[in-house]
Amino acid sequence: MKFHFLLALFIPVLVQAGPTPSPTVSLSSSVVQWNKCSNDNGLTIYWSKLAGSQVIAFRGEGIVNSPMEKVASVIVDASRGTEWINSLVSSKVVRTISDKEFIEYDHVGIPFPFDSVISDRDFVSDVTVKFDAKTKWMTVSYKPTTDPDVPVLKKYTRGIVDCEFKLTRMSFPDQTYVEAQVFTDPKGNIPKWLVNFFQQGWPQDTFEGLRKQSCKNDIKVLPVVAQLLGIKTEEKVADKN
Repeated sequence: MKFHFLLALFIPVLVQAGPTPSPTVSLSSSVVQWNKCSNDNGLTIYWSKLAGSQVIAFRGEGIVNSPMEKVASVIVDASRGTEWINSLVSSKVVRTISDKEFIEYDHVGIPFPFDSVISDRDFVSDVTVKFDAKTKWMTVSYKPTTDPDVPVLKKYTRGIVDCEFKLTRMSFPDQTYVEAQVFTDPKGNIPKWLVNFFQQGWPQDTFEGLRKQSCKNDIKVLPVVAQLLGIKTEEKVADKN
């Protein structure tokens, strides 16, 4: 009943609201001051306002009980993103720029009954995977970009996402410390207070999905991750035998 009551309040606002232009804002170009808002279930969550935008950025930190190479492979593998990322309808690599960089396209669906008044969102990101041998950090970064192979579609609204995952191997080999931060502006005519209301669950949803997905037995270490970490994949070992 509470959920339907909220819908009754939100939908009229969505229908009446006009376009709200928002400037291009990113985590990398902003001075970010994170404010802790919760610490529960092994996950610490933060939020931050960015200058020039009404959309709030979110951050989560916590342990994932899986080796770093497996956690990184889950994040990088666009072909299985729909298995663990909330509301993701489809995800694909548009083009490969190098062994460690590619362009990714993501289509995010709007749940019923909001889909009757809000169009689905899609995003195009320049994804880079890096490993710092000094700090032992592996990072997977998503920056908004454009690509001629994925033009803007009339049926979707093109948003922007600026996201980074930083992974650190812990003393126990089957544990990885994950720091994830995101700034997502879905654009369009959705009131920003409503965007923030729904996006506040991103850290919790993301970590729950990442933890469950990383525990699956069929997750394979991707070549780019194995190369950066200097480890052998099962396929390479099998080829030598």
